[in-house]
Amino acid sequence: MVLTGLGFCSAAIIMMVALPSYAQQAKKEILREQVNPKTGDSLDPWFGGNWQFGAFGSVSNNPYRGTDSVDMGLLPLVAYDAERMHIGIDGVDIKFFQNDYFSASVIGSLRTEPFENDDGNYLRGMKERDMAYEAGLGFSARIWRGELVGNYLTDVNDAHDGHQIDVSYFVPVQWGDVNFNWGAGVGWQSEKLVDYTVGVRRNEVRSDRAYYAPDAAFVPHLDLTVAYPITEELNLIGTGGFQYLTDEYTDSPLIDEDYIMSVGVGLVYTF
Repeated sequence: MVLTGLGFCSAAIIMMVALPSYAQQAKKEILREQVNPKTGDSLDPWFGGNWQFGAFGSVSNNPYRGTDSVDMGLLPLVAYDAERMHIGIDGVDIKFFQNDYFSASVIGSLRTEPFENDDGNYLRGMKERDMAYEAGLGFSARIWRGELVGNYLTDVNDAHDGHQIDVSYFVPVQWGDVNFNWGAGVGWQSEKLVDYTVGVRRNEVRSDRAYYAPDAAFVPHLDLTVAYPITEELNLIGTGGFQYLTDEYTDSPLIDEDYIMSVGVGLVYTF
């Protein structure tokens, strides 16, 4: 049964696709619930939680012109996860209000640099973007058969001075021991955030790279999270999805694709 479940879960993950890091806030919230479901029975919802350790790897297509067509990454997972508090490498989520149907949180996360100027010849001469530290508010509401998840994030270290709003809806599906959450949503990114990602400033222009100052953008996406309990403490996890890049992205001379797809898989040990 374990081998069958592992094979089915892995196949489902490989067939699906995942979002880049800057569009994953809602999926992280859903995946945390799958890996460590909260029963509400803890005597202390703040400090009666669990520690989590693991690793997560991902593969995605790279939409930037002149770069390798595939990006691969491997990150450690270290976190403390309680009913109303999550602090880890994947972000911070502090629930200041919670009942059986709705929760509201203060959230924080890191946004990695969208590119490095040595990723390819076409990006040489582009100014290095700094990693962004972002903070904001999030909510989760149980509606109909699923969960509506929303968040607002803003830059707090002057890396891009932009903002992002995202609203997603997820529906859980149980297949044996494998827990799926299918979802869809749309994000709005301010013009400064889009400029940070795909803009070309005047001091970055060259003969084959024109000046580009984008407007704010709406970014639709499809999502999947998967969790399979190998043992009571060890979970196999996966993420999937599809992100469509609208004209504000594809009109940039830096971008060579109108979508981003990737797969991610990891192991999480909870104790």
